[in-house]
Amino acid sequence: MKSIFEELAEATRTLWYEGEQICVFCGDEHGPICPSCRANLLHPELGRCRGCGKLVLTEKTYCSDCVSGRGPKQLDQITAWGHYSGGLKDFIHTVKYSTHPRLISKISHPFSGWAIRQLPAVDGLVPVPMHKARLTERGYNQAEVIASALHWELGLPILRGVERIEQRSSQVLLSRQERLRNLEGTFVVSNPGYLKGRSVWLIDDVTTTGATFEAVAEVLRTSGVEAVYGLCLAAGLEKG
Repeated sequence: MKSIFEELAEATRTLWYEGEQICVFCGDEHGPICPSCRANLLHPELGRCRGCGKLVLTEKTYCSDCVSGRGPKQLDQITAWGHYSGGLKDFIHTVKYSTHPRLISKISHPFSGWAIRQLPAVDGLVPVPMHKARLTERGYNQAEVIASALHWELGLPILRGVERIEQRSSQVLLSRQERLRNLEGTFVVSNPGYLKGRSVWLIDDVTTTGATFEAVAEVLRTSGVEAVYGLCLAAGLEKG
């Protein structure tokens, strides 16, 4: 029986060989991403805060939260492909909550092409892990599906060994500091020697406060990982 990642790779091949012409975010022509969605969701004219990945004005390197010390500190950089809104938000929710992980194949080529231009080359990919109970419930980890698509497109290996050992309450209504406290002790590295000295892209679907990236990056650093770059599909937009 084929794994979901083997099926994802086949779907990716089929998609690009057939030349998809429908926008994955709005259903309009000129796919896989139409000019309107590229402008309104991916915002190529904006920069990304190096600290938390939030979309910012191009003349800014860090958002006001990170400048004031409220952003993540364990990562060398975080970057997000687009703004967590509209069709991109709907797409992520469909992948994540409606049992459609193979939809990632529709954006794997443009996303990976963008990522390799934003971040330094690394030794491998580390998907943010999901607790076993949640994985059993959902059937797949969306971060692993995204990592698999990047692996197929770029040839970067997926590095295993990071686990989520505790399932905590929802992060949605918590502040960044509350989220960090809520995540304390939830991640471990089972074989630190395997990751020691490596550089990695840490993969997730969405970042808001950067707390999850920070919690995983902290155990990676403790295990001897030299460089950690966060990469996700979407983040927020700095107000004002």
